[in-house]
Amino acid sequence: MPIQLITTICIIVLTLALTTAIVYMTLVLKDFRETIKKSNQILDNVHAASNIVTNPMTLLANIVNGVAEVVLAGKSVSSIFKKRKDK
Repeated sequence: MPIQLITTICIIVLTLALTTAIVYMTLVLKDFRETIKKSNQILDNVHAASNIVTNPMTLLANIVNGVAEVVLAGKSVSSIFKKRKDK
């Protein structure tokens, strides 16, 4: 076999292998992109769900703090009136 024929066959085989690898990598990257999009959607859903749970808990904590402040204010006022009665 002449050397030119062997070289041509090698170049054709390498070109086909490289083309196949490029097509495969393109498909893998496309699937990876779709996976990332789905992951972002899932994370958005989790964020929304956590906000649904967190917002009422924050509201409840604020109500409890408000009630505690009212109780403390009431105790302060009652202690002022007790001091006036004792005098």
